[in-house]
Amino acid sequence: MTTQQNFLHLWDDRFLYITPAIQSGLTARSSATLLASVSGHPFMLEALDGTRVHCTAALVAPHVSRRLDVDGCGLLSLNLDPASSAYRMLARCMGGHGIEPIDARCFGKLRDDFEPAQRGLLGDARLQSLSARMVEAITGCPELVPPIDRRIERVLQAIREHAGQIPLKKLSAVACLSPDRLTHLFAEQVGVSVKRYALWTKVRRTVQQFTGHRPLTDVALVSGFTDAAHMSRTFQRYFGLPPSFLASRVHVTADAQASHAWGHATVH
Repeated sequence: MTTQQNFLHLWDDRFLYITPAIQSGLTARSSATLLASVSGHPFMLEALDGTRVHCTAALVAPHVSRRLDVDGCGLLSLNLDPASSAYRMLARCMGGHGIEPIDARCFGKLRDDFEPAQRGLLGDARLQSLSARMVEAITGCPELVPPIDRRIERVLQAIREHAGQIPLKKLSAVACLSPDRLTHLFAEQVGVSVKRYALWTKVRRTVQQFTGHRPLTDVALVSGFTDAAHMSRTFQRYFGLPPSFLASRVHVTADAQASHAWGHATVH
């Protein structure tokens, strides 16, 4: 494997994108994102208002618009599902900021694994452990599982099972709550709205499909989009890259849990 290859590792509640360089346009997505320089040299993040920060690591909250310029220092981009315990732990470290610069030295000896990860030399279990320990390095404690209301857990499962295509009225029935109460409780528990999480589910399912070799039209329909063009526009807005880039220039792997959680759906 060459040092210039891009890697995407998928797990149930997170995914890790590893790339030697990237210059993205303005993007925003529902996952919380932990960015870390591989070499220790700074990369640049630009906020929607034009404010620029140069840092060796950063936390970016969900739906915060930013541009990213990583010029050859290498990047680990850990994306955490907003319903995950890891995200809820990191949210406490954000201090209300959309973009929170971090000194990558906080990762300590974990940084020894950054370069081998970029070169594709670490196995799935080692990378998953690395992602958990990176979160732990910032929060100061191991990942815990703060409970989510069981009614919201049922709603999350229903949204996933239907690739985000399930009306609020049906979700309300699943939760045994009124639509207004569900909307409020979901945002309180998950941190994003039902509508935004449903769209995130489509995008996350799209990413999962690239573990195989499927035509983009098939990927779009399985993921809950009306067509490939709609999928491509959404994907570009979320990641700053077209789905064709992921299909042709990224080595994508997924563990069994991710494949079970995101690989199949009931699409109407």
